[in-house]
Amino acid sequence: MCLARDSIDGSHTCGLAEEVFAALPWPCVVWRQDGERAVMVNAAFRREFGTARGRAGPVWLQEHLHPTGTADEFVLRDPHVPPRRYRMTRQLLDVPPEAFHAVFLMPLPEDDHTDEPAASSFAALRPDVSLTRRESQVLEGIMCGKLNKVIASELCISPKTVELHRANLMAKLRVHNVVELARAVLDLAPRVDEEPIVL
Repeated sequence: MCLARDSIDGSHTCGLAEEVFAALPWPCVVWRQDGERAVMVNAAFRREFGTARGRAGPVWLQEHLHPTGTADEFVLRDPHVPPRRYRMTRQLLDVPPEAFHAVFLMPLPEDDHTDEPAASSFAALRPDVSLTRRESQVLEGIMCGKLNKVIASELCISPKTVELHRANLMAKLRVHNVVELARAVLDLAPRVDEEPIVL
């Protein structure tokens, strides 16, 4: 992608900007300061919204993302997908002879209330690790061997949000994959020959 070109198709280089935008893990869209069409959307934007360059831009953002009342926080309103919250960051890019607007959208979990600890059996087993209610529900689903899409369907959240909660769980428990996560939980559970933990 070369911001100052009309076409981003074909082989050309535009330095660091092309690599940075393409590598971003969260959705990003760029358009000319005086234009309405996006000149660039990264792969994360296409995965998240299924929208390509030309169809995205300031009008699309205004139609689909609505303020929540919290600073820089917006919710996606689309009849085809469940509502999803994003933290929006805007940046003016001055690339002479033109200027561009860039918008970065960081997905937020649906109800990640860190002040709302989980009332689960895991909390009793590991009092040093606090889980949110939703993390506890996702952990329960993982321990039952359910797929992300099944957990998402049961909790009425998106599979991407399940992935986010699963990543948070693995970070909190300092494990690297779901197998280690399950082992960490099972290692804490009382064995049949032991006295059960009273809750």
